[in-house]
Amino acid sequence: MADYELPQDLIDAQKAFYAAEARCAELVAAEPSPVAIAALEAELSDEQRQALAAAREERLQAVEVLHRHPFWKDLPAGDKMKVQAKLREAAKG
Repeated sequence: MADYELPQDLIDAQKAFYAAEARCAELVAAEPSPVAIAALEAELSDEQRQALAAAREERLQAVEVLHRHPFWKDLPAGDKMKVQAKLREAAKG
């Protein structure tokens, strides 16, 4: 694998995905348990549904930005997984 220089906007897009993913997890964790919902002991509020839908949309948009970035166009297929791992590491670091 060649040593690829990751564009900052691609790293930022990966960070945006991580933030949106964390927001989705946070919102799901704050919801009543599925067991309580199934037992009709609790329900999701409209605000919870809307917030989760918005967070999921933000996460989807981040994925689209990541996958459609022009950086990937000329990258050899054999290097893609290693470069994706490098991107994830760069975004977390």
